[in-house]
Amino acid sequence: MRDPTRLCHLHTVTAYAARMWRVLRRSAPDTLLGAPVAALSIVMVLLAMPTGKAVGVSTGIVVAHLALAVRRRAPLSSFGLVCAGFTVQVVMTGLFLTVPSAAVFPVALYSVTARGGRAGPWVAAVAGPAGAGVATWRFVNDSGVVAAELRPHPVLVFVTLTAVCAVGVSLGLYRRTQAAYVAVLEERARDAEARRAGQAAEAVRRERQRIAREMHDIVSHSLAVVVGQAKGGRYVLDDPVRVGGVLSTIEDTGRQALTDMRGLLGVLRPDTDDPGSPLGPQPGLRELPELLRRTRDAGLTVGEHHVGTTRRLSPAAELAVYRLVQEALTNAVKHGGPEPGVTLELRWEAAGLRVRVANTSIATGPRRTGPGHGLTGMRERVAAVGGSVTAGPDGAGFTVTARVPYQRRPDGEGDS
Repeated sequence: MRDPTRLCHLHTVTAYAARMWRVLRRSAPDTLLGAPVAALSIVMVLLAMPTGKAVGVSTGIVVAHLALAVRRRAPLSSFGLVCAGFTVQVVMTGLFLTVPSAAVFPVALYSVTARGGRAGPWVAAVAGPAGAGVATWRFVNDSGVVAAELRPHPVLVFVTLTAVCAVGVSLGLYRRTQAAYVAVLEERARDAEARRAGQAAEAVRRERQRIAREMHDIVSHSLAVVVGQAKGGRYVLDDPVRVGGVLSTIEDTGRQALTDMRGLLGVLRPDTDDPGSPLGPQPGLRELPELLRRTRDAGLTVGEHHVGTTRRLSPAAELAVYRLVQEALTNAVKHGGPEPGVTLELRWEAAGLRVRVANTSIATGPRRTGPGHGLTGMRERVAAVGGSVTAGPDGAGFTVTARVPYQRRPDGEGDS
């Protein structure tokens, strides 16, 4: 077996090596671009200065250039090392301004401004003018410059160095603003994606509720009719004619339920073998007579009354009315008393259609408390089209009343 301790050490070394490789890979451009500048600066220092000063200045140059390798990962620490390297050079000589490596300081100002967090711009705003002032004083008062009578005007040197530092800080602020803008766009994109995901989940939830209502309406009504017919068929076994009618009603109801189920499942899972087969339309007011006929065949007495002039309803409103009547008739078949009877009234009023389904008698005995899924589905369907539903006991029976608004014209001029 392998030693777990050795495996743990090997994993640690591998992880450290991978981390160092990522750091080196990110700092490679700065290193490759800065190496020639550092080499040229060191050669110039070694040729123009005494050995003691040359070693000190060269050390400061190396430190400043190496600090740039981590300016993206640790901008504040990198800027601190750059300042330390230039401090060494300032102590040794004022001629450090004449070597190419002097350009490292404005680059460090750019990095600390762009990536140094909230403190970065303030550090750069203070360090830039301060560094320009110290460099100006050291260069103007350097013994070599004074001996050669090449001393420039201090204000000119300070303004020039300050302008160079301002360029570095300005570019850093621009990069910082750009990064903040991109971060805002990414945050908005994430928020938009989260909203789209939430809307999709809500759409799925509503669709599942709609499918559940459809399944309940189809299965509950059809099974109630089938059960009612089967129950009555036991009492007419000796009458072949009436038995045939009962079986025919059961067959028609089952076939209609299968058709409705195929249409509903076709929406959920389209038939890949016959993609061009059209799905049947949703039921509406035109299908109410057939629904009443099947209910009467199940042995329930149904009275129908129409009041007023027929007006236009939206397809969704017609479906809601159809399902409401279907559910009310189903409940009447299941819970009807000894002499069940239902009255359906469609009253076309000025504000909308008023639907009233009254069951004249309900069976006595223990009943389930609280609203069932059928009444909940009624209210959800009608509320979805802007209507309302009330349901409750009415004497010895049970009454369901719904109000459904008419469909408006697109220009809002009135009803069609």
